[in-house]
Amino acid sequence: MATNDNTLKTLGFIYQTYIGLIKCLEMKENDTVVIENLGDVTKISAKGNSEQIEVKHHLESKSISDRSDEIWNTVWNWYNNFDEYKNIDEFILFTTANLSDNSVFKDWEIQDENNKYDTFKNIGVKPRDKEESFRNTYNKIFNSKHEINKLKGVLNRFKILSKQETIKTIINKYELTTFKFLSEKIIMEEFVASLIGILLTIPIKAKDWTISYKEFDTIFKEYSKRFAVDSNIPLPMEFENYEVTQDENNTIKCKRFVEEINNIDLKDEVADAINNYCRTYKTIIGYFNNNTVKSKDLNDYKGDLTKTLNFRRKSYKVECQNDDNRLMPKSQKLYFDAMELDTRNLNGVSNNRSFFQAGVIHIIVDEGELRWYVGDKK
Repeated sequence: MATNDNTLKTLGFIYQTYIGLIKCLEMKENDTVVIENLGDVTKISAKGNSEQIEVKHHLESKSISDRSDEIWNTVWNWYNNFDEYKNIDEFILFTTANLSDNSVFKDWEIQDENNKYDTFKNIGVKPRDKEESFRNTYNKIFNSKHEINKLKGVLNRFKILSKQETIKTIINKYELTTFKFLSEKIIMEEFVASLIGILLTIPIKAKDWTISYKEFDTIFKEYSKRFAVDSNIPLPMEFENYEVTQDENNTIKCKRFVEEINNIDLKDEVADAINNYCRTYKTIIGYFNNNTVKSKDLNDYKGDLTKTLNFRRKSYKVECQNDDNRLMPKSQKLYFDAMELDTRNLNGVSNNRSFFQAGVIHIIVDEGELRWYVGDKK
């Protein structure tokens, strides 16, 4: 079965995030990892070991030659934008491909700066057939405006990490140190996969995906507890009996979820709905919003509730086929069934409460992900 471009891009970004995770694990205090800014992955260090990493992922086994676009386009990018990389200590091409056995890059790191430059330049001295892409890049680097010291500055800090593997690489590297507390490899793999999932959910602005040592340390510690022992903590109860103020009530009663309740003639339920919505909203702001792990858990919980209730709504709609008189009673039943739904588990929380689940459901409705009326229009 063919793999389309979107699939390849998605897998490439996941693999890029995996490399980002490796760099996060290597961070020291005051370090930062950035994705899609200076390049694919950048580790910015305050102690003189900053790295710029270009990540190349291939689904199948692949060998790259000394004239490979993968190498030359990467070097050209660093050379062409050299002024942006003044504080980078190491340029790394991280690839799942394998270097050819006779590659000049096999012993690259033991050469001095001048030898590296001469070796790199000599790769393209003799023209070959069918080398248009390579020759274009070669000529862009070694043109009449070529800056020797700038290219030497790149090549002297350049190395290729070839034939890189997938998630097991990180397990093998850290199983006796960072992941030792998990004891079993299968748990380590689940833990690493979860960390990658967390990193993928970090809000990504235009070329501004950034995580600091402190932020990652918090995520790592909180998530590791779940894999080591049962460490769920109670849901904060400070807002369980919160009394909604008149101003809050006046603002909330104009919201979409209140309109949805009124649309199914359950006006007597509005007061309780507003209370649960307000109490839940305040709990989310205080407990979930500023924590990446907890926010992901809440989104997963909301997604599960949304699927369940929309599936039930569809089934009620089917029951009303050819009988519009049943639409309102079934809509009201859907609402009451939702409010009476057994309280579901929420990751990281040991005592999810009915007020919180009801409030989350009202938030789902307010966001337009669920409607109470089971008919097409109301």
